[in-house]
Amino acid sequence: MLPKSPPGRLHLVLQPTSEEVFEPDAVSDAPLVRFMAYGDHYRVFGWVGLYADRLTDLLNAHDELHLAEVEIESLEDGITQSVEEIVIRRRELVAVHATGPRGDAARRQRTQTHPIAVQAGNYLIGGHLHADPGADPIASVGSRPAMLPLTDAWIEYWSGGERKHHATGTIIVNRDDADWIRVVTDEDLFGGGLRPSSPSVRRR
Repeated sequence: MLPKSPPGRLHLVLQPTSEEVFEPDAVSDAPLVRFMAYGDHYRVFGWVGLYADRLTDLLNAHDELHLAEVEIESLEDGITQSVEEIVIRRRELVAVHATGPRGDAARRQRTQTHPIAVQAGNYLIGGHLHADPGADPIASVGSRPAMLPLTDAWIEYWSGGERKHHATGTIIVNRDDADWIRVVTDEDLFGGGLRPSSPSVRRR
């Protein structure tokens, strides 16, 4: 986070590869992780210095993302271009993914995992939701902050007329941007039982 960012805005400086280092001194000791943010009509990506276990909290604490030195892929034609900076409102995001080490083991609590699927526009996302033991997983979604982490996750979407599938490990989905969230089975998640919708125009 850079000091020039106003309150409510998360400022991240990305870079095109993991070899180059453009990070400000304040986060120069943070590990470089692959960062991807998914919107209705685009995918933003790059490498960023960030502690992965803090990403969900960071996203929930800010209403906007100010991203610098990013690559943007248009999902309409699949063309990628470099952009110096872009501001994205959190409510416009479908999901965010950052690779990296697992969170601090000391902060983990005992949970029960539930396989769920999320449809948001042309995106279909699957993974395991962690909830308190015995809690109803869908009810727990409504009582938590908007950005929800899923583990053992994958995401499917359309780009340039082709369906893309990426296994992400952990992905943070925006509950408020979902068309629906359902409890499914592990066979559905990993056995090909789920299919994304065809490309469509999404109305907000």
